[in-house]
Amino acid sequence: MKPTIYFLTLLCMSSHGLISRAPAPELTQDFWNDPAFVRGFMGDYGFRSEVEPRIDKAEQFILREVVAKAENQMEQAIAYLEKKTNDKTSAALDFALATMYYQLGRLTPSEKTYEKALTKFPSFLRARKNLGFVQLSLGKLEEASQNLARAISLGEADGISYVALGYCHLSLGRVVSAENAYRMGILLHPESTDARNGLVNCLLTTNRFAEALALLDELLETKPNDLFCHKARASALQGLGKEEDAAVALETLRRMNRLDAAGTLSLGDIYHNLGLNHLSLASYQQALAKKEKLSLSRYARAAKVLIVRGSYGAGFKYLGEIEQKFGKGFSEDEERIIRMLQAEVRIATGKRKEAATIIEDIIQKRPLDGEALLLSARLASEELDYARAALRYERAAKLPEFEVEALIEHARMLVGAKDYQQAADLLERAQSLSPQPRVARYLQAINNLNLSARKSI
Repeated sequence: MKPTIYFLTLLCMSSHGLISRAPAPELTQDFWNDPAFVRGFMGDYGFRSEVEPRIDKAEQFILREVVAKAENQMEQAIAYLEKKTNDKTSAALDFALATMYYQLGRLTPSEKTYEKALTKFPSFLRARKNLGFVQLSLGKLEEASQNLARAISLGEADGISYVALGYCHLSLGRVVSAENAYRMGILLHPESTDARNGLVNCLLTTNRFAEALALLDELLETKPNDLFCHKARASALQGLGKEEDAAVALETLRRMNRLDAAGTLSLGDIYHNLGLNHLSLASYQQALAKKEKLSLSRYARAAKVLIVRGSYGAGFKYLGEIEQKFGKGFSEDEERIIRMLQAEVRIATGKRKEAATIIEDIIQKRPLDGEALLLSARLASEELDYARAALRYERAAKLPEFEVEALIEHARMLVGAKDYQQAADLLERAQSLSPQPRVARYLQAINNLNLSARKSI
């Protein structure tokens, strides 16, 4: 990012830039590199005494020296300005130094120096806004949202600030606040694709699919080839239960060779929902064959879909293709995902001993894997190895996340073994942790059985 005279001399602090790329579902590098953003970030200097510091003649001279050096020697300009700034100099010098740090990608020093400027002059509007953008670059979304909101309260009213604020809120799960920010972006800049795409994400997140669809159809009239809009439209159609229309929307992109791996996996999911298993598997395989590599968990979810819905052969085949694509590049967590799915396929196809071997291997490596412990206990219970099953249920019950489920399943096993009293004790414990009507009914039935057994003695 090349420095400009207008920025370094601090001749004006207003901003008018817009962004051409939608910030959602994530802010791309284009957001930061767009010339309009650079102008908005740098601005030029115009005194607004209530929100900007004044600089005296001595500091104006320092800034002229900085300009002369920064044209071709940014590092020397920074070194020069570092020596000139101290606790007594104005916030304007700190602002200039912080922004030069930003231009060289030195984000942490930039953040600290903007903060220093704001300590000297808390209502320094552009320092507040720029600090928000630096923190956004650093992934400090909560802090970024606070500083961007403060800049807006000081009078900043450019579209890019609202878009960035909307992105922060949406990423932090504050959908209503995000929607308000994006709508303000649309109000200020009716042609802004950024704000509209952000609003679409808010509508989809809150299941307002019909409203999202109407907005997307409007956007596609002017940008018929917009990839984001087509993919979002498919999501809206699927949310409305129009699976076939959603499939057509994604299939159109696929045939245009514009559907990425994530979209191709989504198309596979839709085909599976429609019962078109051969097309579903083909889409999953196409996604796996694409050059871009998503996280293994996303591909594994596709395998899970096939397995859960009974397509065991296709699911097992897809697992093999995943392993072939990723090679030995599995992390320990990723390997565990694959191994658990392999075990589930073997259980579903009657190969319980093979499944048990896989699960035991997982438990050896991860003794506190609640899901594996429960699966091991179920298999042992089916083999009538109640002692082994009980040990596994007891270990799983020591894990807070799996305690209730382990207690209930252990109780069911004990009912099968006609140990009604212990089963009732475990269910009462489960109910004390997480009361459930169905468990209450089951507990009552067990107590009745227990009472009957006692009367028969």
